[in-house]
Amino acid sequence: MKVYILHASMYGHTEALANAVNEGVNQAEGVEGILKSVEDTDPEELRDAAGIIWGSSGYFGEPNPKMATFFSKLGGLWVSGGLQGKAGGVFATASSQHGGVENVCRALQTPMQHHGMILVSNTGPLNEDRVNYGNPYGATSVIPVESSPEAPMNEPNNSEMELARQYGKLVAEAAAKLAK
Repeated sequence: MKVYILHASMYGHTEALANAVNEGVNQAEGVEGILKSVEDTDPEELRDAAGIIWGSSGYFGEPNPKMATFFSKLGGLWVSGGLQGKAGGVFATASSQHGGVENVCRALQTPMQHHGMILVSNTGPLNEDRVNYGNPYGATSVIPVESSPEAPMNEPNNSEMELARQYGKLVAEAAAKLAK
């Protein structure tokens, strides 16, 4: 069973978060994560997916232009109902604390709802990392302007990466349940 992890990365940090989501997907029993950029994805590939997790960097609080272009290619799947009933999840990055990661996640969910997908919330046991870095809409990261030992330049911090792994596994497990 396949779960696609699609990213629209402008400078590498969204791809780094996508890698962590993919690691989590591959932890789920019987699930294969397919990691791709949206630019290299033929929408027809998604028909065979049990689940889809897509993510984008924020661009003025909205998904970046690469993701917007990808969404414009999904019309055929919408008309045919090709994504209905599939598990869906989202992830987002921004370059500042108020860069809109929650808004980007919500904007990424809207096409999934139009396609009849079943959204998986990013839930889990409350702990310090989830309180400080968690987001109920999906996996997120605010990329630091300056590098530090905890978060090198253009990379999510360790806590954000771990929460992304947990979320990837959660979506993959939901996809497996729905596929039965």
